[in-house]
Amino acid sequence: MSHRAAVRFAPHRQIVVTDDAAVGEARRTANRLVGALGGDEKAVTRAELVATELGTNLLRHAEPGGWILLRPVPPGQVEILAVDRGPGIRDLEAALDGRSPAPKGLGCGLRSAARASGLFDVWTSAGAGTVALGVVDLGGSPVERRTCAGVCVGLSEVSGDGWSVRGADVGREAVAVVDGVGHGPAASAAADVVLDVFGDDPAGLTSLAARANELARGTRGAVATVCVLDPGADTLSALAIGNVSGRVLVDGAEKGVVTFSGSLGLSARPPSARVQQYPWPRGATLVLWSDGLRSRLEFDRYPGLFDHDPAVAAAVLHRDYARGTDDATVVVARRRDRR
Repeated sequence: MSHRAAVRFAPHRQIVVTDDAAVGEARRTANRLVGALGGDEKAVTRAELVATELGTNLLRHAEPGGWILLRPVPPGQVEILAVDRGPGIRDLEAALDGRSPAPKGLGCGLRSAARASGLFDVWTSAGAGTVALGVVDLGGSPVERRTCAGVCVGLSEVSGDGWSVRGADVGREAVAVVDGVGHGPAASAAADVVLDVFGDDPAGLTSLAARANELARGTRGAVATVCVLDPGADTLSALAIGNVSGRVLVDGAEKGVVTFSGSLGLSARPPSARVQQYPWPRGATLVLWSDGLRSRLEFDRYPGLFDHDPAVAAAVLHRDYARGTDDATVVVARRRDRR
């Protein structure tokens, strides 16, 4: 099977911001991402502005600094996140209006970034840091509120983790997180195979293990969790093989996704995993994460976080729980008709 790049979503490029040179690197990366998607000079200018303003804010206000995450969102968007563990923004409304006192600048960086973005969102907490998101549309159009997004950061340029979201059929959506064994190009190749199998039949959970196991033979192998979200039936169906963790959050309660031992591609016989069913009512949120994050995430530490764009929520969780010793992915999906 040849890899089909349209199935797997691009990982984030992470740029640690400690000086002006790093801000310049973020700006140039935004330029390249827009160019690779075929954007014009106006789109380049908007993306460069967002990367520059968010990066400069990290230098000026986010002691001890932070990082920028960038990825393309085909066919025509670039996603830029600024993540820090700084003091938080005391008056977010004033900052977004450009009215913040700013001894180290003009105080209008967030406003400028928001105006250049088709979608802009900020989560901040006193003493716990800030995550700001700007999604730049190459055509300059507003970007619709999203229900699923994630953060995927590899130890190297080639990540062994991968994720994807596909429409299953009318009203249903399927989400997959795959972790190739180890990291680097060989792990990435194994993740590609499993994600391509997922893309062939996103809702086909009962046959996925057998199909993926057969086609992943000869690779390093992978583990995966795939969920089908069905708001019409208020049901989430999940197939989880290996150590990709999941939680369903509803009204402050958590339900863990049951995982089955084994891996895909390392044995002639597929793992004996079974599809599990979970409630998926209004207001529900799904969080999936690879073992590059710690196994236990404390969601109650973040009141209101999951009301924000799912990429913002994913970036906060990645910031606070990534081990730093492996590729790390966290994906957040909200029910589409969530209040």
